Amino acid sequence: MNQLILLLLFTVFLMHLVAFAMLWVRRREGYYVALVVTFTLLSTAVGLRLFAPDLQGGNGVRLHELLRYAAWGAAAVSVSWTLTRVARRVRQRGRQNWS
Repeated sequence: MNQLILLLLFTVFLMHLVAFAMLWVRRREGYYVALVVTFTLLSTAVGLRLFAPDLQGGNGVRLHELLRYAAWGAAAVSVSWTLTRVARRVRQRGRQNWS
């Protein structure tokens, strides 16, 4: 992947990490933990790909790949948590409209 694209991704992921970490600290909602973990893993994976691409885990797989796979799992948790929250809000608003 082009180094410029990797730098752009790294910057975007770090900005999201900082923003969601600040929201987590301010609002104290567990929902933000999944987002912070996701963007921590993505930032670290892209950072390793930029600055230490040959660093390997114990099984011979490049570390940035392992972190990227872990980020997929964290993102799946985050997306499902978001959908659950949105569905709950829609149901609550629907009940309020009927009252």
